[in-house]
Amino acid sequence: MSFLNDNFIADFFILAIEWIYQFLQEYSLTIIVVALFVRLVLLPIDVKQRVNSKKMIEVNPEIESMKKRYGNNPQQLNLHMNKLYKERGISPMAGCLPLLLQLVFLLAFYGALRSIAAKETMSLILRATENGASNIELTRWLWVNNLWQPDSGMAGIMPSASEFLTFLQSNSNTITSQTMGILQSKGLILFNEGILSINEAAYNALCSGIISANGMQGLKNGWFILPLLSGGAMFLQQKISSKLNPNPAMEQQMGMGMMKYVYPIVSFLICLSSNTMFAIYWTFTSIYSIAVDFFFNVYYKHKEEKKRVLQQKK
Repeated sequence: MSFLNDNFIADFFILAIEWIYQFLQEYSLTIIVVALFVRLVLLPIDVKQRVNSKKMIEVNPEIESMKKRYGNNPQQLNLHMNKLYKERGISPMAGCLPLLLQLVFLLAFYGALRSIAAKETMSLILRATENGASNIELTRWLWVNNLWQPDSGMAGIMPSASEFLTFLQSNSNTITSQTMGILQSKGLILFNEGILSINEAAYNALCSGIISANGMQGLKNGWFILPLLSGGAMFLQQKISSKLNPNPAMEQQMGMGMMKYVYPIVSFLICLSSNTMFAIYWTFTSIYSIAVDFFFNVYYKHKEEKKRVLQQKK
């Protein structure tokens, strides 16, 4: 099996999260520890890509000059550009590997947290049916009433009947027939001519009992705080990056100006629709990226200043 197989990496993350959770007994801290470990593993590749980007920005005026000089001769233009890149130790494709790895780990992390959330949600429902809704304690996190639901003022503390049906259908490969049998015997689900449906009256009564037992009647699950934080952090990251690494030509070519606004909106929507666990991971990685941007640029400026001082002494 390939190391870059998302399912393989997702299974590894599940094992890592569950193992670390045994010691920390706090899911948010567990997610941050695992996310930090992943980022530190990727840090050497990330730093290499950042150095390469700095070099690309430095040679951009020369590239623009070449484009004016050899604009009518693409072959000569490519020849001189490749020669310049080789002389300066620049790899035009160096940014692809870090982005690819980040995407692979992001999808794997999403899959892992989705799987854990599914398992915990199902466990909660089963325990409520077996032991009574009044004996169930929800996993809270700061302002979020149920960690396995989104941090949203629109999300319920428990999945609605339609959401639970979608949940059962989308996780049909992992939910055992024994579990489905228990849900059916307790009257939560129905099979009519082989078609699965939810007994809304029984399911809603069970969820109401859980919510009442935790003193959360009339409340929603969150306050949009993590989605707003993630969107704000993404916007700040884009803005800081463009100021510290100005490259108008590349931004115009790749449409990065518009992306400064698209990425934060996408980030907000992803966290709004995902369970709180994934929103914590997403927000943490955005803040981590801002910190790395800051420290890398401080280090690089210090290095460049030291280099200029040495050249002046010569």
